[in-house]
Amino acid sequence: MSQTIHSYGIGYPLLYFFLLIESVGIPSPSEASLIYAGVLAAQGKLSFPLVVVVGALGSLTGANIAYWVARRGGRVLIVRYGMRVGLTEARLEQAEAFFRRRGDIALLIGRLISGVRALISYPAGLFEMPYPRFLAFTAIGAMIWPLIAAGAGFLVGPHWHVLLTWLGRLWIGVIVALVAAVVGWVYWRRRGRRPQV
Repeated sequence: MSQTIHSYGIGYPLLYFFLLIESVGIPSPSEASLIYAGVLAAQGKLSFPLVVVVGALGSLTGANIAYWVARRGGRVLIVRYGMRVGLTEARLEQAEAFFRRRGDIALLIGRLISGVRALISYPAGLFEMPYPRFLAFTAIGAMIWPLIAAGAGFLVGPHWHVLLTWLGRLWIGVIVALVAAVVGWVYWRRRGRRPQV
């Protein structure tokens, strides 16, 4: 990736692509790409402002795709298949009520949190957040996130590999926690269905 991302012909489009697919919900090395792009900007091989703008545009593009997919057909699919994972119409209405009250701040903060960033645009579309509000808060978050990540790479400079190692360990912890949460949830659901003796 290092040879690809710092070449002027391919680097910026690749960065854009990584941020776009992440915002659609597809796993992507966006953190590593932004951090390394920041390192290369510190070395003068990339433009730091352009890294931030390209990252923001990729993130905003993916977020818009997710928003419109959810807004056009998401509710039908969730109502149809959500029962299989315990998502009833009542729970959906509770989530919608929460998102209508706190959707702006949830959208803004969600764009700064790994994992949440990949999914936060779907409830915005699903619950039909007005598009101008969605676009405004998403654009702010989409600009802040690459500014932080690429900025970290810019500041870390030659010690970037230490930061990437730490980030990799953090991801392992997040994955382990998610797996444990899913296993616990499945166990709790099955235990609740057993007939009482």
